[in-house]
Amino acid sequence: MNSLLHLHREKKIFKIFSTLKSKNNIYKYLIYVGKKINYSPFFLNKNNLLSGCQTKIWLFFFYQKKSIFILSYSDSIIIRALTFFLTKIYSNNLPINIINYRSFFLKNQILRSFFYNKRNNALKIILTRIRYQAVKYLI
Repeated sequence: MNSLLHLHREKKIFKIFSTLKSKNNIYKYLIYVGKKINYSPFFLNKNNLLSGCQTKIWLFFFYQKKSIFILSYSDSIIIRALTFFLTKIYSNNLPINIINYRSFFLKNQILRSFFYNKRNNALKIILTRIRYQAVKYLI
């Protein structure tokens, strides 16, 4: 898997958001997706909890067949949905591809137009942790 796969996944997500058109519809969709995500709490512990975020966000990484897989969860429904989409871009990829890929997720006008700084900060922290874990698996 390479950066083209990341880009393809990201474009599919952007296409969904672009069809929703209004901020209100995007919020409704994020709430809908966030409520649907219901992982087993096996990884909801302090070792997987991110620090520096306003809400509680957990990221769980596992390595299988040379790829990193990522599960995410948040106590905020909207952040839960956003982390779900973000981890869909990066999960099931080789560590080197994760490190080298530069996401457009935070730069996308559709998403950026209505997310305030604290949510953007949380997404940056998540991206940093994802890259950190990829480097860790390479070592």
